[in-house]
Amino acid sequence: MNRFGSFLGIGLIALTLSACATLSQIQDPVSHFDQATHAAANAETAFLNAVQTADCEDQFYESLSEYALHKKNNFDLTGYCKPRVITPEQIDTRNKLMSAIVLYADKMQALATSDDNKQLDTNSQTLAQNLNKLATTGGIKLKDPAIVQGVETAFIAIADMALDKVKYSNIHTAAQNMQRYLDSIVTALKNENFGFGLAMSGSLGQIEITMREVISSSQQRGKDPAETFFNVVNGRNIIISADLLTKRSLASPANTPSSTPVDTAKPVNDALDAIVSCNQAIANTKTGSGGISAAANDLYKRAVAAIDLYNSIAGAK
Repeated sequence: MNRFGSFLGIGLIALTLSACATLSQIQDPVSHFDQATHAAANAETAFLNAVQTADCEDQFYESLSEYALHKKNNFDLTGYCKPRVITPEQIDTRNKLMSAIVLYADKMQALATSDDNKQLDTNSQTLAQNLNKLATTGGIKLKDPAIVQGVETAFIAIADMALDKVKYSNIHTAAQNMQRYLDSIVTALKNENFGFGLAMSGSLGQIEITMREVISSSQQRGKDPAETFFNVVNGRNIIISADLLTKRSLASPANTPSSTPVDTAKPVNDALDAIVSCNQAIANTKTGSGGISAAANDLYKRAVAAIDLYNSIAGAK
């Protein structure tokens, strides 16, 4: 059975849509929402790592081309780089935004259980306290300051829910009331991701420009035609392996690199949209739990596809 087998097998159980969903009916679908949200968090991490990888690859080939063109006397064979697009601190902040969403999903799963004790474990409560502190001390730093306040408010609301400072009588009401806070964090992440995605696309495109410059210089110096031929082949293979998202190559139209920005953040942003959709399905549980199962399944598939794609970028290096 493939990796989706167990998830799909349980998640798509047909439940009655004619009556209001009972707590027992929505336990499994909400559990799948929680699992899929954890997968989406991994997708976000994979995306941010891919942005950093593309930046470092761009810097490596830039340094190597300067050496090849006699513009500098040395190069770094290890490919070590100082981040120009995204720093480790920026990655940490954005992972904290995903941590808040995961914490919310964990609490929703706790609310869906039949246990009288709906409290989260100690680690989750500590996370909630840390998120609250981050929000109340101005610790959330994003590229767009205009959306910070909404994220801070959302962090506090999720922390209060996780710590039972605000209690909900049922999961339906909880999803309804928390939807706007979830929207704020997802919107912030998507905006941030889009900007970093364009930067990653630029980094990958710059590799093609670098390859062209080096190969053209070699050809102009009267190198053997066979050597030029294999230089182009090797350059093309480098670009394809580096740029798995846009599939650029030296065979691009008119022998020029693509000038159209590619939204490399779309896979992970689609997963984030699916989180919102799944929560909305939970908010609409009066129509039954089948919608939650379908939404959770969609979220999981999108998250895993994004993980595989972004990890393949790092894996090709």
